[in-house]
Amino acid sequence: MTVSTIAKEEKMKERIEERKLVVHKLALEIEAAKNIIEKDKTKFFSKLGFFKPKHEEIECESVQLFYEPFIVARANYFIDYFKKKTYTIEIDEHVIEVTALGQTFKPKAVKEGILKRPYKAIAFDAEERIIHRAATRMALNRMGREINPTKLPSSPVEPNPKKTIEKENDRVRDLQISPDMILDKIRKRTIMRPLNAGRIMEERFEVTEYAVVCTPIYEARCLRLKTGEIRILPISGVTGKTFQL
Repeated sequence: MTVSTIAKEEKMKERIEERKLVVHKLALEIEAAKNIIEKDKTKFFSKLGFFKPKHEEIECESVQLFYEPFIVARANYFIDYFKKKTYTIEIDEHVIEVTALGQTFKPKAVKEGILKRPYKAIAFDAEERIIHRAATRMALNRMGREINPTKLPSSPVEPNPKKTIEKENDRVRDLQISPDMILDKIRKRTIMRPLNAGRIMEERFEVTEYAVVCTPIYEARCLRLKTGEIRILPISGVTGKTFQL
C-alpha cells in the first residue's frame, strides 16, 4: 500500500509549507576560482591518493559558473492510535477464578521451557493507545537523489533571489524532479505508520520547511595531455573548496 493510498483511506491531515527560493551569495570571483583550480588540479587526477601527474601535464580548458539547485526540507509525522494486545498475568497456584473488568477469567497452566516450573496465569485482550512522532530533515539533489543536508554550504543569501535567478538564467540548472515526486519522497521518508496500528484517532503530516536552494559552483574542465583523460572539477563559489556531496 502506498503512502498516498494510506493518507486517502485514513484521511490523514496534511499541511505543506509554501516552497521558497533561496540563492546563496557568490563569494568567490572567477579569477580566484581559477587560481584555486590551477593550484589543486593535479590531485583530481591522482591514483591511490598519491600518484599524481606533473603539474604541466594538466591543462584547464575552461571554467564556468553554474547555480546548482537542491531541495531542502523538514517534515513531521504524528499518529495517535490504538493497538491490540494480550496481557498475561501470573496468579497464585491456589486461585481457580478471577473476576475483573466485569469479566470472569479461568486460569490456565503456562509452561515456558523444559527446566522452568509451570505456573498459573490469566490472559485478557485489551487495546493500548499510543502516540508516535517522527521528524525528518532531508535534502535532494536536482536529480532527486537524497544527499546529506549538512554537506550543503552555509552562506549569506541574496535578498531578492528571484531577481538573481532571472539575471543568471543561463547559468541556473533545472530540477529534474517534479514537485509531486519531491513531496512523495518526503512523505516516504517521514511517514512511518506502525504495522500493528488499529483504530486511528489522529494522523498528521506536516512539511514545515521546504525550499529550493541554489548554490554557485565553478566547474573547470581539465585535460590530462598525456592520456586525453578529462575531469570536471567542481569548486564551491561560496567556500572556495572542492564541492562534493
